Amino acid sequence: MRKFDDIAWHVPTSKREDVDYDYVPGEDEAGRKFLVEGEGGFWVQAVRIPPNFTAPVHQHSHAEVFMVVAGTCSFNGEAMGPLDSTVVEGGTDYSFSSGPDGVTFMVTRQAIASYTEPDQKVSR
Repeated sequence: MRKFDDIAWHVPTSKREDVDYDYVPGEDEAGRKFLVEGEGGFWVQAVRIPPNFTAPVHQHSHAEVFMVVAGTCSFNGEAMGPLDSTVVEGGTDYSFSSGPDGVTFMVTRQAIASYTEPDQKVSR
């Protein structure tokens, strides 16, 4: 078992090997926690995004479940609030914008996924 409070936040990066685990982002900065790292075939992360941030259009190599835990966001133009979720197929472009109070969401996948923005080389 892993306890949420025992896992440090880190700044989200597009490549896993670029994560700086020594820098802990402040409450007002974007942050991510890797919660499950392959146990039972799952990869789960919590992500918090500050208010009024728009993620660039991007896609991942594997499908994911995206579930809002706190705050609000617009996901591909659709409003989402706490416990709303969507499934994004691998290779599908999407974007989201956090609401005025920011958003915290969970992402669940069955593999480590690459991150790609349009006209960009694949990152891991």
